[in-house]
Amino acid sequence: MGKYKGFRADRLKEAMKENGATFEYICEVMRKEFYLLWDESEKNYIRKIVNGEIPPRIVELFTICGAVGCSADYLLGLKDEMY
Repeated sequence: MGKYKGFRADRLKEAMKENGATFEYICEVMRKEFYLLWDESEKNYIRKIVNGEIPPRIVELFTICGAVGCSADYLLGLKDEMY
């Protein structure tokens, strides 16, 4: 197990590209998972996560991992393997 390096938005973008997950798809999964009433502020919040401006909360992290098809350890810099 590697040393925790914090949430890695670069790895999220890499996983999105490799697995064909779009920003819009992540937004839709998050909306359904958390029963969000969709508005621009929710989308901006998710955009900040994807761009690495803010880290996701733990439940958001696991939802994002499911949406993009990678492990939480990968997005947290604990492992170099995506799966």
